[in-house]
Amino acid sequence: MKRILTTAAAGFFCTISAASAGNGEQKNIDYLARMADDKLSKAATMAGDMIGVMERCRLRPTEDGKAIMTVPVLLYDGLDKHLAPDLPKFKRAAHTYERAYAMAVQRAGNCQTEKAKYPGLYR
Repeated sequence: MKRILTTAAAGFFCTISAASAGNGEQKNIDYLARMADDKLSKAATMAGDMIGVMERCRLRPTEDGKAIMTVPVLLYDGLDKHLAPDLPKFKRAAHTYERAYAMAVQRAGNCQTEKAKYPGLYR
């Protein structure tokens, strides 16, 4: 189940990261705003967990992992540049990302176990 979710999310975020800057950024932010709350929360959690584990374990991301790393960038750009159409939704997702990141950095787990959690996101 996690592998299917990871693959679907990675494909989604590869599409997002492929868009150009400027007008494409607004389209990507609008896409995140149209996502269901639980789906956006899951994406923010995955991004926070992945970035925190990468920092702690010195892992490198795959292309899919790089695409997932765009979620917090888009969230914070939407908030900082006032581009987010649904400000409370973006604030909740940013908080979810920050919480997942903090937990991943502080977790005392084995790096191989962490890598196995999302196998397609790390090299």
